[in-house]
Amino acid sequence: MNRSDPSGPVVAAYAAVFEKLSAATTGRTRRGPHGAVLAISGARIASLNAIISPSLDPSADEIAALAAAESPWELPWSIHVRGVPSPSVTALAARHGLTRLTREPLMVRHPDQGPPPKPDIDSLTVRPVSGDELDLYARTVADGFEAPHDLFEVLTDPALARIDGMTFYLAELDGVPVATGMTAVSGDLTGLFNITTLPAHRKRGYGRAVTLEMIRAGFATGATTAYLYASAMGEPVYTAAGFRTEEYLTVITGE
Repeated sequence: MNRSDPSGPVVAAYAAVFEKLSAATTGRTRRGPHGAVLAISGARIASLNAIISPSLDPSADEIAALAAAESPWELPWSIHVRGVPSPSVTALAARHGLTRLTREPLMVRHPDQGPPPKPDIDSLTVRPVSGDELDLYARTVADGFEAPHDLFEVLTDPALARIDGMTFYLAELDGVPVATGMTAVSGDLTGLFNITTLPAHRKRGYGRAVTLEMIRAGFATGATTAYLYASAMGEPVYTAAGFRTEEYLTVITGE
């Protein structure tokens, strides 16, 4: 671990997830000389077409060069930086029409927490999905986020099922999907993504059950540190599952 930047490996792994996903769906990825990642998934969601800097001191010049490589942008896109963006990064983003800043807590669950207990809720089952079920998975994610299905069409790409370390999960009651999740395992790190619960099934612990089961799956592979970026609303839920907020990510998008 880099003692001067203990969260650095986690943020680098986060950026690599976007890079792998975009390499599988569009092939449109690029890295800057200081490690910033350009990843274009092809989704019509700004956060999934991104320039992500894992550096504590992001280079506006590096981000500008990556942005220029895609200009003009035909998809909604975003810039992700750690902490509070510098005036130079904010000004660069504004020149591209990106002026909305969203703060997301980076939450980490460390190995000393140990594996969580197996969730036991009613007849809920949490299982990984196969490549030919990605269409069902994508529809369930969209329903969980209460968004149009076509926004998440990128998740139906069979190539995603072949990405090393990436697994998609459905939580089901009697075979009916009620919640989703996704893990990206890299070394001793398990990244958690796409944790949603369908509106009619919320406040019953299903999202927490998916989260705990994915952490358990990570432990089984030796990936004993789990991380995620949470919404402000989700932060207390993940705190109860053993996560702690370590820093914040700023996602800069258009209005």
